[in-house]
Amino acid sequence: MLKQKDDLYSPENCGKNQEEEFCRMMLDETEVVRPIIKEQLLKEYIFGNGANDEVFNIYCKMFDVDKATRTRMLIIYPEEKCENDDLFFYKNIVEQCIDGEHLILNTIIKDYILVVTDISVCADILMKIDKIRRLIKSCYKNDAIMLYSREAELSDAPEEFSKIEKCLDYAFYASDAKILYADDINTAEGSAGLEPQYAQIEKEVKNSNYEKAAEMTEKFFDELEIAAVPPAVAKTYCLELYVCIIRCCEVDKISEFMKGIVPIQEKRYLSDIRAFILEKMKEIISMNAPQKNIYSSLVREALMVIEENISNENLSLRWIAGSVLYTNVDYLGKLFKKETGKNFSHYVMEKRMEMAKEMILSGSKDRIYEIAENVGYGLNPQYFSQVFKKYTGYSPLEYRDYARKQA
Repeated sequence: MLKQKDDLYSPENCGKNQEEEFCRMMLDETEVVRPIIKEQLLKEYIFGNGANDEVFNIYCKMFDVDKATRTRMLIIYPEEKCENDDLFFYKNIVEQCIDGEHLILNTIIKDYILVVTDISVCADILMKIDKIRRLIKSCYKNDAIMLYSREAELSDAPEEFSKIEKCLDYAFYASDAKILYADDINTAEGSAGLEPQYAQIEKEVKNSNYEKAAEMTEKFFDELEIAAVPPAVAKTYCLELYVCIIRCCEVDKISEFMKGIVPIQEKRYLSDIRAFILEKMKEIISMNAPQKNIYSSLVREALMVIEENISNENLSLRWIAGSVLYTNVDYLGKLFKKETGKNFSHYVMEKRMEMAKEMILSGSKDRIYEIAENVGYGLNPQYFSQVFKKYTGYSPLEYRDYARKQA
């Protein structure tokens, strides 16, 4: 008996017991880490160089996955930069909206979330995308670009990821659209024959001709958007334009304006860069413009009439000339342009837009139609909003949000 007992604790038997215990422990641990291993293997395959078929084969065999499974990819890219903790909460929202059995991958990459799902029907994936976006907006007061791919086999995941990630860069041109289909995005390379008129724009800024400089700058951005060059290239064009503009200000002010280079580099959308550059251009032209304190009596009276009737939607040069000042409309128009440096209509539009900005910032009027009525756009708030966006780069509501963030 003693021998038998000793045999139980012999080195040979102890080794077998330990091996069995180790195997049981590993099986238990494997069940715990199984989801982690599954995710990691798929990530390695997707983010690899396309030559990691062995990893994919292990993944499919180990987890009984069909290589031909029809899938779509979804990238959720928050509009406002956020911490990793916030992305983790957004990731949880995805899990709430897409059932686990349909969620192949849900992971944080850089500053966005990548989702792979076997929900391949377009209408179904769009419904899920809309739900995810609405929850992010309602819970975290942040919007997001939702970019989804075409339907493809899981085995094509590396190629599809490469395409959709490239498309994400080109969301730079699509600030108004929040849900984007990768195949609809133009990812053309090259400059597409762009020939920016930097010298001409700089000349108009030096001459304090905001109307012409702004017109040419708008054309520059329109052409840049049509060309859809890589966003990094587009930003170099924008930086070149900005440097040309700030060269026009006084030497002691250049260092202050140079700080604007960083915001241009960091902005996520071309429309934001457009608004920023136009704003700085206007500021520089305003600083450079000669201060004209002396106007002819006729122009002084016209300015007074504008001030008193700015909310009148019928305010016009013809009305002032014919019904108030009793003078020739063409003569008054030319004199007004000569002394103020602006066309009558442009002067009135700028004054109305500046009044609208003040109302929005002060909160004296909350409804857009009230602001429109107070600045002379009568019962046409939609047209007012269009003019306001062209002038500031923002819709009235976007301007309110932008101003609050800057405060």
